[in-house]
Amino acid sequence: MLDLVLLFVPFFALVLMGWGAARRGLLPLEGIGALNTFVLFFGLPAMVFRLSASGALQQSGLLSLLLAYGLAGGLMVVLALAWAVHAGLSRRDGGLVALVTAFPNTGFLGLPLLTSLLGAKAAGPVAATLVIDVLVLSSLCLAWAHSRAENGAHDDAWHALRASLMGALRNPLLWSMALGLLASVAGMTMPHAVDETLRLLSLSASPAALFTLGAILARAQMVPSPHASLPGGRIALWAVLKLAAHPAAVWLFAQGLSAWGVAVPTDGLITLMLAAALPSASNVSMLAEREGANTALVARIILWTTAAALVSITAWAHGLQIR
Repeated sequence: MLDLVLLFVPFFALVLMGWGAARRGLLPLEGIGALNTFVLFFGLPAMVFRLSASGALQQSGLLSLLLAYGLAGGLMVVLALAWAVHAGLSRRDGGLVALVTAFPNTGFLGLPLLTSLLGAKAAGPVAATLVIDVLVLSSLCLAWAHSRAENGAHDDAWHALRASLMGALRNPLLWSMALGLLASVAGMTMPHAVDETLRLLSLSASPAALFTLGAILARAQMVPSPHASLPGGRIALWAVLKLAAHPAAVWLFAQGLSAWGVAVPTDGLITLMLAAALPSASNVSMLAEREGANTALVARIILWTTAAALVSITAWAHGLQIR
């Protein structure tokens, strides 16, 4: 297990560096947006495009893996919403809390960490989970968040769902994935200058993303929120759902599909279980801020899951006998 911890430490060390840089003022808070723009619109899209163009998304059994992953994510959304209702949260806050419970930090943390652990073969299934998280789960959670206004009046849930889908379709990671897949199917070869530019951007994506993740977490702590936060004990349940129940649910649904005669590749299943065990996606806090939801609560869930992820991912990797 010590070898696993030592493998993961550099990734979380970069997150800690970004957190420390923002907390100490070395990185101005207004500069975090520029870093985030570089990662989301340049670094990560270049990485995802090269992965897709290499044929990583054309692995056998990928559809069955995504089905198991999607069903598990849907279950996490339902459980998180149930707990949000029990905690007395509004629909707007509950929808964003459910999203942060089911949406792992695939782009900023998952791709670099899991490809380092499992090899290049993990890149395809990990990148493909963005289709479920961005298109399906995000749209459903935002539709729930908008299904009732704070004054009790009903909004048009269908309009909210459609707006959420349109917003998800503008995600640069999905477009880069689709373009890379088209390039792979068409057998296109990138000109050397273009491929080298994309390679350099890809190399910058992981460290920049991890550093930016730490800075975003620090900003969430430093910027005051007008919303009241819930006690830590209630937040802990959402963190447990994310880090423990989510990967377990992926395994359970995969076993159910196998019992129905649907082939689920073992290696891919391990990859998606570890993807589900990732901490919550940091961009949900920015989405919560834009939606006028309880940003402080969402940020605390992200912080809790990120802080505990080194232990939980190590435990899952050890339990799955990954060497």
